Amino acid sequence: MSSYRVLIVDDERMSREGIAASIDWSALGMVLVGTAVNGQQALERIQELQPDVVITDIKMPIVDGLQLIEQGLKKSSHIIFIVLSGFGEFELATQAMRFGVRRYLLKPSNEQEITEALLWSKGEVDTIRNNFAKNTSPNVSIALESERIISSTIPSDLLQAIVDADEARLMKISRLWIEQLWSEGVSSPAIQENNNDVLSYIRDQLKSEYGIRTASTVVESQDIQAFQKELGRLYTSYHYYKIDKKAMLVIKIKQLTIRHIQNRQLSLQWLAQNYLFLNSEYLGKLFRQHEGEKYTQFLTSVRMKKAKELLLSHPTLKIYEVAEQCGFEQDPQYFSNVFKKFYSVTPNECRKQPVEDN
Repeated sequence: MSSYRVLIVDDERMSREGIAASIDWSALGMVLVGTAVNGQQALERIQELQPDVVITDIKMPIVDGLQLIEQGLKKSSHIIFIVLSGFGEFELATQAMRFGVRRYLLKPSNEQEITEALLWSKGEVDTIRNNFAKNTSPNVSIALESERIISSTIPSDLLQAIVDADEARLMKISRLWIEQLWSEGVSSPAIQENNNDVLSYIRDQLKSEYGIRTASTVVESQDIQAFQKELGRLYTSYHYYKIDKKAMLVIKIKQLTIRHIQNRQLSLQWLAQNYLFLNSEYLGKLFRQHEGEKYTQFLTSVRMKKAKELLLSHPTLKIYEVAEQCGFEQDPQYFSNVFKKFYSVTPNECRKQPVEDN
């Protein structure tokens, strides 16, 4: 069985070491190849260690998580990123969606949550590996023969690579095509004109077939980088606007839950009536399908994580005050009972535990 190489990036030592120590990597068929304390160090490690999966915090000094994802994908477009976001940073984390990130963990995450995300990432890596094997086989459908491309198929081949989310193939086809034109002595103005014709074709197809409108940009150079940069923009536009609308709705539910966590009336029905204007039963089924848990379980998890954060970061807060800020304002005893069931200790016991245990 092929191993899956994992890199952990977080400026908080306890978070890095906690994830590293809590996961049985060999049981998952994965290898922890290293850790990094910020995005800049992570980019160096990506170059050196070639990870398949990167678990990264979103807020870090020097180079943050978003910059790491953007620059990391330029180094290796096959990396699967899992984003860690602290309480109140979820909206920032969703910005990573424009780079194709689809997995988020709310800090602090437990072993089960991290393990589930890693198992998901293995499936994503397998898909990438399988696609790569198909696209480099002798029977590949794209017209490659001795590294030559049939020019008449270029526009549709590039469009298909965008739709298939195969950025590596997109870059390879575009590079080989221009290199072929150079080798055949095609003039620079003609190459530039051909490039713009291809881009125009792709924009038209994205609009007519997929309903995606993109700005018309003219490439004013015949070089590969200029052409590939514009192809990359079209690639990003397609995948940003074609993100599963249902997944977007689930993300919206999570954002609203975090934003209104102090509201004791907070429920899926309350969100449906006040913000989403959709049937709450439908939302409940949708949430469970995408997240593998009921909304009530997610709500409890967010409230408990917020409570633990407040207990540890604000030791002068009374228990009832913590309860109020987590939506339990009418019944602090019930809050304590839920907290103990969730963490196996009472709120007061949690405060008395050594920092390492927390």
